[in-house]
Amino acid sequence: MHVPILAGLALAMTAVLSLPRESRAADIKYACDDGTSLTVTFSEKAAELTLPDGEKFSLPQQPAASGFWYSNSRYELRGKGEELRFAIGRMAPVTCRNAGEVTGQFDRATRAEVELAEKDTGFDTKGKLTCLRYPNFALKELDLGEKGAAGLFIASSEGPCQLNPALDRRIEDERAGYLWGAVGPYAFFRGADGWNGGLPFVVYDARTGARLMEDVLAGEFSALALVGEELTLRYRRIFAAECSLIAAPESCSATLRRELGLEADRPMPDCRAAYQPAIAADPDAAKTIEAWPSVIEYPVERSLSNDGTSAVAIEGEITCRPAM
Repeated sequence: MHVPILAGLALAMTAVLSLPRESRAADIKYACDDGTSLTVTFSEKAAELTLPDGEKFSLPQQPAASGFWYSNSRYELRGKGEELRFAIGRMAPVTCRNAGEVTGQFDRATRAEVELAEKDTGFDTKGKLTCLRYPNFALKELDLGEKGAAGLFIASSEGPCQLNPALDRRIEDERAGYLWGAVGPYAFFRGADGWNGGLPFVVYDARTGARLMEDVLAGEFSALALVGEELTLRYRRIFAAECSLIAAPESCSATLRRELGLEADRPMPDCRAAYQPAIAADPDAAKTIEAWPSVIEYPVERSLSNDGTSAVAIEGEITCRPAM
């Protein structure tokens, strides 16, 4: 059947506008209802599909009255926006959803900012309320212009962006300085100050208000992937030792391997170059400086679920420096 030129253009534009917002040259991670994880890179002409085993396929775009449709006769992707249906041959399709791993960061939220008068902040000063609204909950941050939020809250996703002391669940946590974002039901709050060159953060279950974990992150998350109820975090972790890899290299290395779950033969970094600037600035205090505790930065994978948390060191560079 021949499609008129204008109609064909309209179909193409409809498909393009229906793609996920990050679709241009971005690897989008999808979590499927059957536990499968897919990676898809969309374009106007094709979708590059990567299966869990690493095998890759190019699926040409097909004419679709609405949404998008890509197929190579064996594998098929159909959908609109953040959800798609994945089918293999004659098998029943499975629903897959954007796992929020496009940039290694958080789910998208509807953001609102509201200026509050003194009578509405609960303090004797004006303030600003920021609301991040997700499908099942909202995160709120009250800013009075000082370091750290004056209030952090987990709230209902319904209603306007305003404080509701009777219903909002206030987060009382020294590690939580500002709201950060969310992945699925997991809400992230970051510290108001850095620590040993990293950023402290905490994770809460937005459904129950339970505090699930705390840690210190170097840089950004390399991945935040939600499959079912399990969230996997990959990042470079900051860990402050109680010993020095300069003053006691053998015993401190053994202690760190044990505390961080590293293999017994995993090499530890040479820290002398990191300590040297302080020693050069005060040579007479060299022995004291060499005894400063070492801070380790290493790659880790952590998992959060209803059953608890787990952490394991993964392959990658380990670095060290003196504690700040």
